[in-house]
Amino acid sequence: MFKHKVVAISGSFVLIGALAWACGPMFPNQLLDDRAATLKAAPVNSFAFEAARWLPATDSLKPVEADTSAYADNRKVKPDLGIDDAQQAIVDAMGKAADDDAAYAAGAGLPEDVRLYALGALQFHRALNACGRSDDNGPADAASSPAPYGDVPADPASEPRWCLRADRGDLDEAAASFAKVVALPAEQARLRSVWAAYMLGRIHALRALIAAGDAAAFKSERDAAAKAFELARTRAVAGASDTQGLGVASFGEQAQLYLYAGDKRCSWGDFYNASDCARGVTPADLKHAIALYAAQAGHGSNNAVRSLQQIAYTAMQSPDLIKGLVDGPVSQRMLVAYALARGQEGIDSGDAAPAESRPDAALVGLVDAISALPATPVEGTDRLAVLCYRAGRYDLAARLMDKASSPLASWLRAKLALRRGDLAAAASAYAEAAKAFPAANDPKASIQASNTQLILGEQGVLALARGEYIEAMRHLYDASLRQGGDGNEYAYDDSLDPEPSGYGYGNDMRYVAERVLTVDELKAFVDAHAPASPAPAASKDASSNGYAEAPLADHLRWLLARRLMRAGRYDEAFDYFPASGDPRFGDVDLRAKAREYAEDLHQAQRRWTDIGKAEAGYAAAVIAREQGMELLGYEQLPDFLDNDGAYPGGSGQATKSLEQSFVTDGERQRYRDSQAKPDLRFHYRYVAVDRASAAADLLPPRSQAFAAVLCKATGWMLEGPGDGYSDYAEEPPKEASETERERRAKALYRRYVKQGPYVPWATEFGRACPEPDFDKARELKRTQQVRAIEHTIRRHLVWEIAGLALIALAAGGWVVRRRKKAPSA
Repeated sequence: MFKHKVVAISGSFVLIGALAWACGPMFPNQLLDDRAATLKAAPVNSFAFEAARWLPATDSLKPVEADTSAYADNRKVKPDLGIDDAQQAIVDAMGKAADDDAAYAAGAGLPEDVRLYALGALQFHRALNACGRSDDNGPADAASSPAPYGDVPADPASEPRWCLRADRGDLDEAAASFAKVVALPAEQARLRSVWAAYMLGRIHALRALIAAGDAAAFKSERDAAAKAFELARTRAVAGASDTQGLGVASFGEQAQLYLYAGDKRCSWGDFYNASDCARGVTPADLKHAIALYAAQAGHGSNNAVRSLQQIAYTAMQSPDLIKGLVDGPVSQRMLVAYALARGQEGIDSGDAAPAESRPDAALVGLVDAISALPATPVEGTDRLAVLCYRAGRYDLAARLMDKASSPLASWLRAKLALRRGDLAAAASAYAEAAKAFPAANDPKASIQASNTQLILGEQGVLALARGEYIEAMRHLYDASLRQGGDGNEYAYDDSLDPEPSGYGYGNDMRYVAERVLTVDELKAFVDAHAPASPAPAASKDASSNGYAEAPLADHLRWLLARRLMRAGRYDEAFDYFPASGDPRFGDVDLRAKAREYAEDLHQAQRRWTDIGKAEAGYAAAVIAREQGMELLGYEQLPDFLDNDGAYPGGSGQATKSLEQSFVTDGERQRYRDSQAKPDLRFHYRYVAVDRASAAADLLPPRSQAFAAVLCKATGWMLEGPGDGYSDYAEEPPKEASETERERRAKALYRRYVKQGPYVPWATEFGRACPEPDFDKARELKRTQQVRAIEHTIRRHLVWEIAGLALIALAAGGWVVRRRKKAPSA
């Protein structure tokens, strides 16, 4: 009956483990998973980072754009219209007037520029009344435009931006009103001159669309629109009110004037799909648009970055556009940045590389087009060299490096040295790149902040490959401190973020700390670099345990404490556990528990009686089972404390991983030396069972304590998910014919059946176990000892009597002899 129960329960745990696997952690971000790929991958910045640096702002204009993040609710943001509530009420009254004259009269009391602008907004609204809401709304960078509804900002999803059916008479009247605002003296037009110039630009842009079939009229209106948008920026820079960020938005509006293929304006849908219209825009017009969008991006506009991405995507689909754009300083850098940020990885294994690892044709075409230019571009040479590297043109990349001096160039020199197999030169180049880390928000920086952490991480990978294990730990620890995160959490990859936070490199650092460094090396490193932080005060935040997460140094100290405990160096371990009462590490006082565990093990060796030793050994076993993860557990495999043991994988390196290149024999040996004993998931449960089994060895087999200790140990083997974790990176653990836990549970039960007493709870053995009664075990042992003596006496009574008789005769004979020898009186 017991056998069937064990099999049934074990099977259910295997199923639970499989389900947990399916719901397990994301693929971890680990540099050590594929070291060759890590070390040879092309250095790449985000497209947004690059776009913000082509034409950096020389003024203080700022964008005002909708938050496009997943959880943003821009409807709750009240627009800043630059007027008070009383003035806004007058503007609202103007919107209810019967005609323009009445509307203007109703605006009495308003500043003249606000009054005229509100009138023009009403007229512009009338002009668009014939337009439906299904019109193409134009590029995303136009989203911050003011609407003609009493100065309420536009909804970019519903406001018609390009309407061939607009009433031309009302457009003319609106243009006249906006022109009056612009014509006012600067002090009188302070509130609305930027807005009016911007709206004049929109009106001329709309007229250009209407006149697209007439080349002369189109050019005239386009030039007028461009002049109006430039005026909006000029007024904003001069200090006129720009609460809606129209100065920056005007760059994007002006850029749209050049997105025409013949007489057809191309929509963003055309660029998204690289349609014939998008690919039909002339390179000259595209360069003009790209420069304007680059200026807008230089002011911090995410909308401009999106626009540039779409233009670059279209250009990369057309060899003719590539050739037409590569001779422009900004357009060339746009194509290079896009190809690096979005292109396929280049060849990384020489001429024998399989076809699927080779760069795509567009990337190669871009390199060839730039190579064909009469002169090498001065700006962005280091990026161009990276592009050549990614395209497999290593010779050209190396030549370009002779003309480049930047952290990015040094980083690429390290990659080229690695391809030559020169690890020493690569280490020197990495060190050079690391020394030149840019300051935060440096507009001239060649690498983004997150890449500075990546350089440190790659230095750690290279140090491992050179057998410099402590140096590897230092680099990975520094990278982890700078970046934050352990690599397990999911991070949203937003291409619009010029400084993405990344995933962190904590997993790689913890692997080196736990499986590569010796205990003494790790202890010296922690003492030098990882001081303990004070326990938090009563203030709380919204984290899971009510307190802020402990710093990386505290977690590293805890990892060391567990390594020392596993090595039996208990006295050294105590001070590295979290301080007593530190709520960031849970409710259990780990220092006190560690001391209690060590003392129990000490008593299990030093007590006078076997039952005393068994009692102490069992107490240690209970602690190993209940707090084993916190006191003895591995951060990564096989226990995975980093995910609270919830999944049989997710971090660290398995044995197969050490078969790759850039791994030394020394690292493999250190990995084996630090292996868990036994090397099974939740290894501390087996430690607990072994200690309980050893305690049972010292107990009377027929005692309740003997049965209860084995029952508890059996239950520990039956609890929880399976013990498999091998090859977790490739596939989830599979059900085996019989797991080690099942074998141990059955062995413990068979031992009880063979040696133990009958107990009422035997039918629930391993599931309903009472606590061992060691006092009754002592009583039983004393009783057994007395009975043993009595039994021996009864069994050998004849011989005992005979022995006593012989002793008595001998004693009597001795007395007689003594008396005979005594002298007479």
